[in-house]
Amino acid sequence: MKNIYNKGTFRAHEYGKIGPYLKRYGNKKWRRTVQTEIEDQLCELIKFRKSRKRKQRMIWVKITKEINGTKRSHHKKFYTEKSLRSAVNSPHVVRYFYMTDKTTK
Repeated sequence: MKNIYNKGTFRAHEYGKIGPYLKRYGNKKWRRTVQTEIEDQLCELIKFRKSRKRKQRMIWVKITKEINGTKRSHHKKFYTEKSLRSAVNSPHVVRYFYMTDKTTK
């Protein structure tokens, strides 16, 4: 890189003096433009792929509840173990079991 940024009391072959604030502002602007030029050159050479998020696996469970002598079973899916635990700890739950294959219910 060439030293054409605001170095010292003079700016890019100008004979006038420049204040510290303008010097700092110019240096930031110069660094930013150089950085974007380098990024543009890299983008032309190398294509960066976005990293994909791993698909979250659902937890399929069959929950059996007994309320007033009648038993009912429900197939439910949960995103987290915490939500599953709170559902199982609710009253009237007789039993529950994990379903390994979600197609068979």
